[in-house]
Amino acid sequence: VYARMSEVLGITDDNHVLETFMTKIDSLTPFTYILLKKLVKIDAVKFMLKNHTSEHFPFLDISDSYSLSDFRCRTTFYTALTRLLMVDLGEDEDEFENFMLPLTVSFETVLQIFNNNFKQEDVKRMLIGLARDLRGIAFALNTKTSYTMLFDWMYPYYTVTIPALCTEGCQAPHFRLIRAIEQWYGEPACTTPILKLMAELMQNRSQRLNFDVSSPNGILLFREASKMICTYGNQILSLGSLSKDQIYPLKLKGISICYSALKSALCGNYVSFGVFKLYGDNHFDNVLQAFVKMLLSVSHSDLLQYRKLSQSYYPLLECLTQDHMSFITNLEPPVLLYVLTSISEGLTTLDTVVSSSCCTSLDYIVTYLFKHIAKEGKKPLRCREATQAGQRLLHFMQQNPDVLQQVTHGWSLT
Repeated sequence: VYARMSEVLGITDDNHVLETFMTKIDSLTPFTYILLKKLVKIDAVKFMLKNHTSEHFPFLDISDSYSLSDFRCRTTFYTALTRLLMVDLGEDEDEFENFMLPLTVSFETVLQIFNNNFKQEDVKRMLIGLARDLRGIAFALNTKTSYTMLFDWMYPYYTVTIPALCTEGCQAPHFRLIRAIEQWYGEPACTTPILKLMAELMQNRSQRLNFDVSSPNGILLFREASKMICTYGNQILSLGSLSKDQIYPLKLKGISICYSALKSALCGNYVSFGVFKLYGDNHFDNVLQAFVKMLLSVSHSDLLQYRKLSQSYYPLLECLTQDHMSFITNLEPPVLLYVLTSISEGLTTLDTVVSSSCCTSLDYIVTYLFKHIAKEGKKPLRCREATQAGQRLLHFMQQNPDVLQQVTHGWSLT
């Protein structure tokens, strides 16, 4: 392929070849279904779907001949390949397993490496590559059937325990990724692909995470995401103070991805969060506490200055005020003050995503407070917990009258 491209296009540099190739691959995105049907009948495409290995595509190699930034192409590559695969896939699980075989081999290789003496850099590059590959595949799977195939493909790795990778006797591939987060949390080149993979898996586009009623998959998926977010949050806060040029790449970017993943989980309608409290499972409470800890480590100015962070935080806050006001009312006064202040400041921004989420969040909070005041003294004993939650919020507002006035003033300006 390289020789032919050099002959026809005059390209001799490997990176230029890679860039040209990925540009052509990316052009598959707007193709119509009819054109894709024609593409998958081409022998070259059939070959790609069965031979997507570094032997035939050198940029899939993990050697240091390619920089970690070059690995980004792998996500685009696998998104395009998976879209081609989906044309005729249907419910053919065997075909999907065959397509995933190179990644299966990669996972097995990681297992073997960790069971022996290994070079950290090699393992790091392999995990980064796998995370980017899987994210590309997950991005292209927008149906319940296809997403479930990916979930089922990952499931056998849930049953493998590797002491060198796992913590607390864990038994899932996500835990291996958590181990990578623990070890390389200060290296965004490693943590960002892993966190983005988690965020992509939590996305319920086109109701693809519509698991069967008897399936625990939704809860299992949320538990793994909760553990990863908590792990990242605890580790990243240990970095302490960072310089202005370091704070976004080393900390805020990862936090924004965690917030996006959490928002997707809370608003995805594939997890019944009451189950966690009912059975004494603390994963839901833990991830909410991790959200608070990370939030308090961010200044209000940084919250609004970095667009990706603000566009992940405010929609998440909107989701929390809509469905989880009991969590909001249980926040410590300084934390609740921080949240309300962030709403006040976000209301006046020019970013419509931020200002809209602020308006909606404030509406949910005020409505909750109004309903509590209107029904105070009328609720039966069984609703005492809800009454106490409303009373805590009312008491806070009475103790901090300027806060609500400031927020509503910002609301009137939008």
